[in-house]
Amino acid sequence: MRNAILFVVKQLLIFSLVFAFQPVLSAGSEAWAAKPKQTGPETQAKKPAQPAMSFILVRSADCTDDCPEWISAEGLITQATPGRLKKFLKALGDKKVPIVFHSEGGEVNAAYAMGRMIRKGGFETAVGGTRLEGCPLTDMRCKASIARKGPSTGRSYSGGAYCVSACPLALAGGTSRVASQWAYIGVHQFTTIYSKVTVSYRIEYRMVNGRKQEVSRQEIGRKNAGQSKSTKLGKQAEAVLSAYLTEMGVSQDLIERILSASPETLRLLPSVEAMKLGLLTDMLASNESPGIPLCRADDPASARCHRHADAPVAEPVTPAAQPVAAAPVASGG
Repeated sequence: MRNAILFVVKQLLIFSLVFAFQPVLSAGSEAWAAKPKQTGPETQAKKPAQPAMSFILVRSADCTDDCPEWISAEGLITQATPGRLKKFLKALGDKKVPIVFHSEGGEVNAAYAMGRMIRKGGFETAVGGTRLEGCPLTDMRCKASIARKGPSTGRSYSGGAYCVSACPLALAGGTSRVASQWAYIGVHQFTTIYSKVTVSYRIEYRMVNGRKQEVSRQEIGRKNAGQSKSTKLGKQAEAVLSAYLTEMGVSQDLIERILSASPETLRLLPSVEAMKLGLLTDMLASNESPGIPLCRADDPASARCHRHADAPVAEPVTPAAQPVAAAPVASGG
């Protein structure tokens, strides 16, 4: 019988693994700020991106009895945002109040997860900002005014509020989806980020009859090896997006709007157009604020809720893709 020659060879094998993350929308390259419109040329300086999205339960400060409440959802959508939203909604128990978005967008998969969570829970959504009682205009959700227990007190506004980039995907989850003509909804192409990571392994081999056999493998280190980006919407990503829009009852035409604007620009969607696409189910009247719920059939005329209103007959011309820095922003209201 042929004797096997046995010995162990220790070898360090280093190679690169490329992890392809799911499409992530670039959000916050230019911060949207509520500021007065100006006549003539305007250059908007770059501002820091929003912080990660946080949630606050807010009670309207404009009434004393049976006041509307809403969830103020403001900030960037990150990988951690769906988990935070799930925890927040769980703490609410059976309470169903509208979720009011004011966001530059963020990660697409996280927005999908939020939208599905919102739809499953039966929550309404809206585009709007929130200013808590006692907070300055420079910090409208200041920590000092956030209640430690129960709802904080504040007011919602439409003028200058925005839901752009990946935010409309989360907005689409609402059973009712509303915005004022003074709020901004915008979309643009996805940016897929590929992160390269060098993984180092220590591998032990043994030689059997002249052939090398692996005995063990142990990871001994990782090192970032750079990133690459792509704005091309691949077939798989487009199929996932298409399926999500169908699930939420939104027109496939939204994909064309998304592809029409580069990641450095925004395709603004007027409320009328957003309604035609199914992204919105209704428009808020001039005397209605984001955060009030949809009226039920048996609600009296005095109820604090919004009612279905037909879209304006005169449809404005849909603006072409605009640079984020040059997009018009109205003053808060």
